[in-house]
Amino acid sequence: MSAPVAEADLLTGSPSRLPSAFLRLWSAGLLGNLADGVGMVAVPLLAMRLSDDPFVVSVLGALGLLPWLLFGAFSGALVDRADRRRAMGAGALVRGGLLATLAVAGSATQLPLWVLLVTVFAIACVETVADGAAQAMVPSVVPASRLDAANSRYQAGELVMQGLVALPLGTALFAWATSAPFAVAACAYGGASVLAFSLPRRAARAVVPGPQGPRESVWRSTAAGLRYTFAPGPLRRLVLVTTGLAATMQFAQGSLVFYLVRGVGLPEAALGLVTAGMAVGGVLGASISPRLVARTGRRRAMVGAAVLAGLAFVGLGLAPGLLGGVGSVAGIAASAVLVSLAAGAAAAWNVQSATARQRIVPGHLLGRVQGAGRMLVVGLTSVAMLAGGFVARTDLRAPLLVGGALSVVVALAASRALAFVDTLPTDGARPADGAPATEAAREGSGALVAAAPGPGTTALSDS
Repeated sequence: MSAPVAEADLLTGSPSRLPSAFLRLWSAGLLGNLADGVGMVAVPLLAMRLSDDPFVVSVLGALGLLPWLLFGAFSGALVDRADRRRAMGAGALVRGGLLATLAVAGSATQLPLWVLLVTVFAIACVETVADGAAQAMVPSVVPASRLDAANSRYQAGELVMQGLVALPLGTALFAWATSAPFAVAACAYGGASVLAFSLPRRAARAVVPGPQGPRESVWRSTAAGLRYTFAPGPLRRLVLVTTGLAATMQFAQGSLVFYLVRGVGLPEAALGLVTAGMAVGGVLGASISPRLVARTGRRRAMVGAAVLAGLAFVGLGLAPGLLGGVGSVAGIAASAVLVSLAAGAAAAWNVQSATARQRIVPGHLLGRVQGAGRMLVVGLTSVAMLAGGFVARTDLRAPLLVGGALSVVVALAASRALAFVDTLPTDGARPADGAPATEAAREGSGALVAAAPGPGTTALSDS
């Protein structure tokens, strides 16, 4: 019989490999991403069977984002107060139960539309806590020197599951039986829950605990997180730059599918291939991101990724006109490559900025900082996407040209503001957990702790 593995060994791992505790967390995340992706495909399809109104599909999309806008900071405070393993595991269990209920109800002849709407909103509310807990655990199970590799794997896994696996699987399952995709997603959440509950005890806590004393109310805790996130210093700069870039890129791609079909001439049947190409581009971008940082430094890698994404959008807007017009093979091929390039660049930024956040924010504030950042990103990018769609009514190319150009401008203008990311240590050293971000910036350390990447293909995230 082999000797039991100590919890410390699970967390430390080999210097050349990611710790087994992270691999368990990552596997739970993969199952959760599979469930999310299958659900994202199946829910609109079910909605179209229940209603002929296209507005219903838009409402479902809004309901999936609304909880982040309403409860992002509050959910972050819950993450910082709870056992993060239990928050992730229980969240997966609840979402699995809701989808299992939907699977049973969906097999009935007539499912009330309001049941679907309420279920989607409830799942999204639980997601704000469960996903926040999962992201907050990454620095607790990975040495600081391996955060880039861990974030790279986390981002790549999400893109593979949602972009390459879940899309065809969800579509095929729904064609076979209406309830099938919801049942499969429920089982995936169940597996994610088991893995989350099996994580070592240290994953439940911040790497460095917060100041000891009487426990403040959750509302005061939420307010403290907001104050910390938006106080002058490197964290605020990082959050604002990420949000600005996310907004300009969402402005560019708000009507991307419409542009690809009408402006480029891409056959509708080929949209799935382009989506898969975006996922592949994202995986490649996330995978090479740690090497780029090692070779060029974090600031150059981040600015370069954002500039590349912006230029890809501008090129996408110009490609049909320069390469034979709408429907030309050269124009379609170039557009497909440029979309994948933009996705890869965005994924690289997500990995790099996530690691920077993980070295700036104290562990006991991590959930709140993530929630506040996500709240800001969701709010502004939603407005930017609507604005891009409005502009596209006049000229389909305009959002891509304007949004892409603005992304380049924002990235170059923010280069100096991001100088602090090159001063963050990679040897795992951490200052006192209560130190404010402004002090970290002045002292050139900035190595506190914090978040993990959020989802993104051609868009940046601040989750």
